[in-house]
Amino acid sequence: MDTKARNLSNDNIETLKDLASTAEIELAAVKLATLDELTKIHNRRGFMMLSQHSLNLCMRQEIPATLVYIDINNFKQINDTFGHAEGDKVLRTFASLISTASRESDIFARMGGDEFVILFTNTTANAAKNNIIRLQLSLDKQNANNKYDITFSYGIVVFDPNKHKTTKALLEDGDSQMYQHKNM
Repeated sequence: MDTKARNLSNDNIETLKDLASTAEIELAAVKLATLDELTKIHNRRGFMMLSQHSLNLCMRQEIPATLVYIDINNFKQINDTFGHAEGDKVLRTFASLISTASRESDIFARMGGDEFVILFTNTTANAAKNNIIRLQLSLDKQNANNKYDITFSYGIVVFDPNKHKTTKALLEDGDSQMYQHKNM
């Protein structure tokens, strides 16, 4: 960097264009690596990267955070009965509803298969539960147009910096809570 304006040669301009092109390619590669191709929301890798930064901020600023781990019920049965294209439609619909129900500051992702996760920052467990109830109400409206009902089980975990040193630990608790809810 310089404090004086100067003229760039054609070689300098071409070098800057090449650098810009390389940066665009790198950014596109990162986006592809962190985005779920089917649902167009973050994948596991994207969630792990973003959520750890959010949790670190929550720890430093003493901001509450709550994780909701979600599993679509009877997804295999939908796939087996109506076909994989219909199963893909279910996943895209569910991702869209999560996106609509979430705030810009929330991090949500498809973890794989029929599992999703939402990290609500500056949110208590009760507020997260209210968001999940709104998600279910939106899904109920969507179900009126389907030949089947899309339902889900979920686990809610309040982030505890003493217990959840990593995002992985928080996810494990969320997954455990979700399975307890599913087996009720």
